[in-house]
Amino acid sequence: MSTEANQPEAQELELWDRIRTTEGAERAEVLGELSHFAFKKNNYSECLQLIDTSIEIYFSLESEFHTKELIHLYEGKAYCHSNLDQFAEAAEAFEMAAGYFCIDENREGFLKTKRAAAREWYSAEHWLKSFEGHTIVSQELDPDATQYSMGIDTMNIGMALQKLERHQEAVEKFLKARTYFKEDKNPEYVNWCDAFLAVSYIQLGNSMEATFHARNQFNYGKITEDLKMEGYARYRLGGAHWLKKEHAQAEAEFVRALELINLEESKDWKTIIKLNNELAAALFAQGKDEEAKQMLARISTIEDTIGNE
Repeated sequence: MSTEANQPEAQELELWDRIRTTEGAERAEVLGELSHFAFKKNNYSECLQLIDTSIEIYFSLESEFHTKELIHLYEGKAYCHSNLDQFAEAAEAFEMAAGYFCIDENREGFLKTKRAAAREWYSAEHWLKSFEGHTIVSQELDPDATQYSMGIDTMNIGMALQKLERHQEAVEKFLKARTYFKEDKNPEYVNWCDAFLAVSYIQLGNSMEATFHARNQFNYGKITEDLKMEGYARYRLGGAHWLKKEHAQAEAEFVRALELINLEESKDWKTIIKLNNELAAALFAQGKDEEAKQMLARISTIEDTIGNE
């Protein structure tokens, strides 16, 4: 093995040796450097322990305030929690980093970490906190903002509003985001807006708009040969047919949607359960009671195992 290959290991051992002879801010700095090695080895639990110890030391130094060091540590803590799928903890760490960026009068850093916190709150299913975080970011005047970045911020607000079942407000945000992405000539994200819009319009009972946006999503799935996207588009088209009491058409779309969504190796059980129940409803509406009952009996095996919201 080359000397160059041994260098990172030697540096880490040297840092561990320094721990015995250092104290105060120097010791906290060494622990922070050691946390980098743990992170690179995907040892996130050890990395968190090192970071927390370093933070405790900095907090104990009442005569000094190490803002930049704490920013760096809290960002590292957030990424560790995120890699461990501990999304609420990651969000809290990003919020702390954002606070220190604010103290440091670093506006770019504040926006970056506040946005990251809002994304983690969304992953943690804390929809209101996600909405509030993304709203704060979107209201800040950002000289570096682009059509794309404004579209992302606006779409993120819409996603949180949709989870909060505030669908009319969500629609307004998705339409605005869609305009930004069209100006950016970004068909992928225009498509995502169409996908979200179809969902909210179905919840609002607006079959015409639901059909329009679901059809756009379907077209995108076909053009890009994205079977998963086509599957979800067919699901929304089925929902639009259901609103119009076109039960046979709804059935056909739901059946094809299930076929495509089930192709995924990692199953979206929540959607599969909902789709089976909606397909059964379409069958009942056409007097196909026995077929519907058989479908509900089959899906109940999965539903009893993992539940359904």
